[in-house]
Amino acid sequence: MRVDITGVKPDGTFESLLRTIGFVVVQWGHCEQSLELLVNTLFRDFGGSKLAGRRRMPRPVSEKIAFLKECGAQIPSLLSFRIELESLAIDFGKVLQMRHDLVHGALTDVPVNDGVFTFIRLEAHPDIHEVKEFLYDLKEFPSLETSLMDLGAKTPALARRIFAARPKTP
Repeated sequence: MRVDITGVKPDGTFESLLRTIGFVVVQWGHCEQSLELLVNTLFRDFGGSKLAGRRRMPRPVSEKIAFLKECGAQIPSLLSFRIELESLAIDFGKVLQMRHDLVHGALTDVPVNDGVFTFIRLEAHPDIHEVKEFLYDLKEFPSLETSLMDLGAKTPALARRIFAARPKTP
C-alpha cells in the first residue's frame, strides 16, 4: 500500500497531526533520556546488575520498564522508592504503545475523516512480521499531552532523588 501525501495541502487538521507527532517525539526523548539515566544508576550503583538475568543493562524501553519494577521489588536499599518506581513503570507503559504507533506508523489515509487518521505499523515478532492498522483521533491529544508532560516531570525528579541516594563507595 502506498499513500502519496506530497500533494496534501497542510490544512489545520494535517498540521495538528504533525504538531502532535513532533510533540510526542520531543517529549518522549526527554522522558527516555531521564529513564536511561535512572536505569544506569540502578544497574551500576544499586546492584541491578546482580539481579537474575541482568548481566547487561536493559536497552529496549520495555526492558527498562520491567527493570524498574524488578529493582523496586528486589533491591532492599530501594524500599523507600518502591511505589514510585512501580508507578513510573506503569506511567511509561500507558503511553508506550501510542508513542510507538505514532512514531513508527505510516499514514495511510489522506484526507482524514473528522480528525481521525488511519495508520499502519509493521510489528516485528520473533517468528513473523504483522501489519497492524490503527486510528489516531486528534481529540486524544490533550490526554496524551498531559500524560507525557507528567512523565517528563516525574522521571527526572525521581532519577535525581535516586542518584542522590546511591550508595557511596569509600
